[in-house]
Amino acid sequence: MTDKANNEREADGSADALAATAIISLIVLTMYIWLSGMPS
Repeated sequence: MTDKANNEREADGSADALAATAIISLIVLTMYIWLSGMPS
């Protein structure tokens, strides 16, 4: 029972880390595109 709970918790942590990385990457990409379009 505890192995199953630990595996689920580990999978949830991996999914959370992947989601956080994707969100941060999207924000950085958006800022890059926005700032590169501004006149210098």
